[in-house]
Amino acid sequence: QFRQNERRNLDELYAGLCDGMTYKEIEQNFPDEFKARQNDKLAYRYPRGESYMDVTLRLEPLAHDLERTREPILCVAHQGILRIVYAYFMGLSRAEAPFVRIPLNHVIILTPHAY
Repeated sequence: QFRQNERRNLDELYAGLCDGMTYKEIEQNFPDEFKARQNDKLAYRYPRGESYMDVTLRLEPLAHDLERTREPILCVAHQGILRIVYAYFMGLSRAEAPFVRIPLNHVIILTPHAY
C-alpha cells in the first residue's frame, strides 16, 4: 500500500512574471526573454522566477532520498520536473535535462540497480 507524501520541491518550475502565460504569449509580451530562454534553456532564469538549474538544485535532496528508497515510488509531477528527475537517474548531463522528451499521460518505470 502506498503512503502519500507531497513534496514541495516537486513544484513546477516557477516562471515568475511569465507564470501562467503560454510560450506564444511570452514571445509576444517579452520577446527578449523568449529569445534568451531559447539560447540557454538550462541557465535562463525567468524574471522573478526560476531556471532549470535552480530547479535541479531544488530537486537534488529529493533525488538522494529516492536513491535510498527501497520500495516502489510513484512520482507525479510536471514535465519539467520529470525531465530533471529522469535525466538524473539515466545518467544524463544537466545540459541534456531540459531537452529530455517526457510524453504526456504515460508511466515511465525506472528500476534501480546496484552499481
